[in-house]
Amino acid sequence: MNLDLRTLTVSEFLDRTFSIYRHRFLLFVALMAPQAVLSVAAALAFGLASASVATAKDFQFEKLIGLVIGAALGGTVFTGVHWVLYVLGVGATTAAVSDLYGGMAPEVGSAFRAAARKLGPLLWLTFLMMVRLCGVLLASAVVPGMLIAFGGGLTAFEGTSRPLAGGIIAAGVVAFAVCFLIAFAIVLFMGMRYAVAIPAVVLEPIGGREAIRRSIRLTRMLLGRVFLLMICGAFVSWAAAMVLQTPFIVAALLVGAETPLGFWLKMAGTASGTAGQTITAPITAIGVVVLYFEARIRHEALDLQVLTEALPPPAPPAAGYAAVPPPVPN
Repeated sequence: MNLDLRTLTVSEFLDRTFSIYRHRFLLFVALMAPQAVLSVAAALAFGLASASVATAKDFQFEKLIGLVIGAALGGTVFTGVHWVLYVLGVGATTAAVSDLYGGMAPEVGSAFRAAARKLGPLLWLTFLMMVRLCGVLLASAVVPGMLIAFGGGLTAFEGTSRPLAGGIIAAGVVAFAVCFLIAFAIVLFMGMRYAVAIPAVVLEPIGGREAIRRSIRLTRMLLGRVFLLMICGAFVSWAAAMVLQTPFIVAALLVGAETPLGFWLKMAGTASGTAGQTITAPITAIGVVVLYFEARIRHEALDLQVLTEALPPPAPPAAGYAAVPPPVPN
């Protein structure tokens, strides 16, 4: 593939993203596979545990408590391991696309090693991004939550007018809906501005905070492309999951969801849906790296820097010719 460093139109940007994905399909699926395998294993384990509880003939409170505690611990471990594997997968994808831009043949081992060297900054970066985005959502629920709590508190006192409390609760619900929509728009805007932070950490000697600031600078005037990439990636992932998962769901409904065969069909549907998301997840990761190089070309003339560095050094003066000394001032 000829991944020349130049500015791209919107159609060329999408075409390059899907071309890289198509030509190196197995490579990028392999890079994103570890976290997908873990997700399938966790889904199967959860399904088996749920089925064992649902089919239990005698209810034992102690057993239920043990399952809840085990699920909480397992969920915590799964979240941490999945976070690490996902960050490694996205970082390895970034390294592989960068190798393609450099004219080298990327490999699974070298890509993962490049991501592993940046694992600490990548985890710190994604943690900062999560805290900022979740903080906006939580902050949006403060005022509506206070309204709902105040309305509920009024109903606790005798003689309080219930219509007044109901009005306050209704106002709180409406405020919550409005605040949530506004917060979602803010989070979406912030997420688009943070789009190229991961490539910045992997490909540059910077940390998490600086990567966020750098991503905000680089994505200036390119947020439309980020949004388009997010829409395309989400739609392709959803379509692939539905195509692979729907037949198993329909078959489970036909044979009976409560039968053993129906249960295993549902498990197969979960696994196939996760597989569909896995084979399409690299699209967004690849597009983000392409956008990173596009942003650096537009804002920092990266193409000219690379051409300048590729120029041969000036030739030394020919033999027999001495350099003329500068004139001595009087």
